[in-house]
Amino acid sequence: MAVALLLTAGAMSVWAAGESTTVRFRFGKAEADLSKLEALLAGADSSRIVGVEVRASSSPDGPYWVNKTLAQDRASYIINKVKELCPSLGDDAIKSTVVAEDWAGVAGWLRRSGKAWKDEALKIVTESEASTREEKLQDLYAGEAWDEMMRSAFPALRSAKVTVILSDDGKKAAEEPAPKATLEVKVEQVQSSGSSIDILFPAGIRYVRPEYADNSLAIDLLKAVVKDNKPLTIRSYSSPEGSPTANATLAKNRAECMRQYLVAELGVPADRITVESCGEDWAGLAGEVEKNYNGANRDEVLVVLSDEALSGPQKKAAVRALDGGATWQQLIATQMTKLRKVVVSVE
Repeated sequence: MAVALLLTAGAMSVWAAGESTTVRFRFGKAEADLSKLEALLAGADSSRIVGVEVRASSSPDGPYWVNKTLAQDRASYIINKVKELCPSLGDDAIKSTVVAEDWAGVAGWLRRSGKAWKDEALKIVTESEASTREEKLQDLYAGEAWDEMMRSAFPALRSAKVTVILSDDGKKAAEEPAPKATLEVKVEQVQSSGSSIDILFPAGIRYVRPEYADNSLAIDLLKAVVKDNKPLTIRSYSSPEGSPTANATLAKNRAECMRQYLVAELGVPADRITVESCGEDWAGLAGEVEKNYNGANRDEVLVVLSDEALSGPQKKAAVRALDGGATWQQLIATQMTKLRKVVVSVE
């Protein structure tokens, strides 16, 4: 596994390159299916993600300035998606590389191919001036080589490869003994007037995933209660890791996706749904710590979380200051699962 060292102000942390995925583009636009990217940023190691590297490229057909613009647009598109899907990452944790014309990718395809003109084409790509390669390749074998590369080689080069960087330090913190967060669905009475049902979300994800945690059970309950034609209220939340602005956006997006799901999948009339975006669930975190957390600095954490005079960022800074961030990482790994949710209430 590739390993990188990050040196900061006298401290050293070990970063390990994690998994990667590639998003294919066509004519400058991304494919609609970003499920692999979502899964990568919301997998079992999501709490250990400390950085993301994006390599966006374009195929060499067409004018250079157009290809460069396309590659830049692809990088921007993916970076925006990464921020949306993994809001805990700061701007300085997302690195991007733009390859205007991916001739290295062309060379790699040629080395793997069995074409009769393979060696001649490879010599053009690796030894000729970049500005002359396209014309020379178009003349090779009366255009046969260029046409084949247009069909078989170039589509894969219109892409963005996304690689996550994982913190070994975060892994060690997460592995310290602590109660494991459960993923049960909560159904309870609300002021004796109806019921509330929790739908849980993976970290950084806004879309409703029926297969995640016990959401399938929760959705079955929703199917039953919506038949009563009573008004519904959606209250959406995010866990507190990441920036408050990004978390507020994520909570708002979750509420909208839940509303769309109720309308499109369960047939609930839109005028029966009220939406409230609640942002970071600090009260929920305090409750989870009180009930489930027996790890390091428990008493100190509860004092911070119960202090109503502190803002969210101040609470986060105070918990991180306890032991260089190890306790905060442990809370992310073990106590924040149930905070990433929407609560659908039947009024």
